Amino acid sequence: MQWLTEYREDIPRVERFNIHSRVTHWGHTVTFLICLLTGLVLFLNGCDPLATIFGGYNGAGLVHRISAVGMTLFIVYFVLFNMRALAAWIMDLFRFGVNDIIFVCLFPLEFLGFKVKMPPQTKFNGGEKGNSIITPTMVLLLVLSGYIMWFPAIFPAWLVALCYPIHDLAMIFGTFMVCMHGYLGSFHPGSGESFWGMWKGTVREDWAEHHHKVWYEENYAEKEEEKTE
Repeated sequence: MQWLTEYREDIPRVERFNIHSRVTHWGHTVTFLICLLTGLVLFLNGCDPLATIFGGYNGAGLVHRISAVGMTLFIVYFVLFNMRALAAWIMDLFRFGVNDIIFVCLFPLEFLGFKVKMPPQTKFNGGEKGNSIITPTMVLLLVLSGYIMWFPAIFPAWLVALCYPIHDLAMIFGTFMVCMHGYLGSFHPGSGESFWGMWKGTVREDWAEHHHKVWYEENYAEKEEEKTE
């Protein structure tokens, strides 16, 4: 059984994500997963086998903090070196409209195997826009609450106490979103091509036109017409 969509170089491809976006994405993926595993050691009881991997509970706590710093640095890296892509990403979120609502409503049917006609989407479809809002929000809550819990003497006691449930809830919601995003962005038959966009930077041109028609026409359709003239 083939887990990932086949990468095809023999058909036209278009760039979807630049190197800075990809570095940030995979850097966050690794640091989030490490924080999740080490955090579970601290969050749940009876995680001795998992704690052993990180050198015990103290070791898990240390790795957790180091990974949290790494996650923070990737945020800084993205803001400093990928400002144009960040601005374009935010602007695309503000384009959330009727087509995105229709997409969100119809996608469960497509996910279950029904044939549906999706309205044209921008660079990020309605579901991806939702993920682009929820997941970064959870990450920011995790980072901010985590640092406050790390240095409790600097902050008011009530704020430190509030950060514990915030950190736990952000972890739960963030993990759910990451798992859903990981499956839909990599293994789901209809959208699996997007994995290559984040791994190699490009996607099949026909896939881009079909799944993100508005974005494709705004960025590549005119260039293709110029080539044929």
